[in-house]
Amino acid sequence: MQNTACLNETSGCQNINDPHGSACDSVDMAERQSATASLSTGAGAARSMIWPVLGLLLAASLMGIGPIFVRLSGVSAEASAFWRAMLAAPVFLFASQGLAIAGGKKRASNMDVPNSTARPARKTGLLVLAGVLFAADLMFAHLAIGMTTVANAILLNNLAPLFVGCFGLLGWARRPSRRFWQGLPIAMLGAFCLFLASSHGSGSMLGDATAIVAAGFYGTYFVVIAKLRQDHSALQIMLWSTIVTAIILALYMLVFDGGIGMPAVIGGWLALCGLAFLTHIGGQGMVSVCFKRVDEATGSIILLWQPFMSAILGALVLGEVLNPWHAVGAALVMVAVAYITVRRRRRAG
Repeated sequence: MQNTACLNETSGCQNINDPHGSACDSVDMAERQSATASLSTGAGAARSMIWPVLGLLLAASLMGIGPIFVRLSGVSAEASAFWRAMLAAPVFLFASQGLAIAGGKKRASNMDVPNSTARPARKTGLLVLAGVLFAADLMFAHLAIGMTTVANAILLNNLAPLFVGCFGLLGWARRPSRRFWQGLPIAMLGAFCLFLASSHGSGSMLGDATAIVAAGFYGTYFVVIAKLRQDHSALQIMLWSTIVTAIILALYMLVFDGGIGMPAVIGGWLALCGLAFLTHIGGQGMVSVCFKRVDEATGSIILLWQPFMSAILGALVLGEVLNPWHAVGAALVMVAVAYITVRRRRRAG
């Protein structure tokens, strides 16, 4: 039998004239293939994360443009919120119908398989409530955009997770963690600094308060959505909430304004189309898609780009002048929201 050498790089052994050398070769090759596979898997996972992360950055940018569209639309806050929902509703409806047809065909091709995952009866009342809360959030948020600086309106609207934590004390949501109470004073200090910025001539304190009211409605909307997600898809919830929002805001304008406000120039319609298709459908829709590949903790941090995008565009496009209090308040609010949100979602995972 010929002399054969088996070099094992892992254990550092060397065997001469080993009758079982072929087995040693097999182990060595298996270890090398396993290491190569691990490296390729890690590299593939890193590459697969690039596009979802970039997608979230794009989504945050699209949502950050929303306040600019509201200002450029030339209509009232409730009118801009109405057209945002009205123009987006048909898209959600067509998408929902398309998925329903595709799902029906899939079930028809699997008639022999029992459907053990049938959805329970739809919680129509909660779906309508979600629409009412979404309508209130949009109207107050758009009011705040028209009254104070874009930066303050968006930053203060990002305080919604704090309201969710407070609802947890009442048993309406997950009970807040210790980190919530640690982050709450930081967020309140940041909000106070933003109020100081408005009191020094950059914005409106009433507008800041309106943005906080919008955050309260948005936080309540989160709580209702969490319950609805047990039985309904994100597309169903968006469809219902968008349609109910359009109906409520239309009735509001008919009763209190005497009619539904419409832009007087083509530029206003373009701004409303951008608000509906880019911000409402593109931004929110891309968030739903990308969160399937990115964990919620990382995603929530990436989405903090939205208020900074709004602040930058507010300064460049609308000529809003920001003072140092804006920077201090923005930093404190974003740190508090990130601290609370990431902690809560990690614990939830």
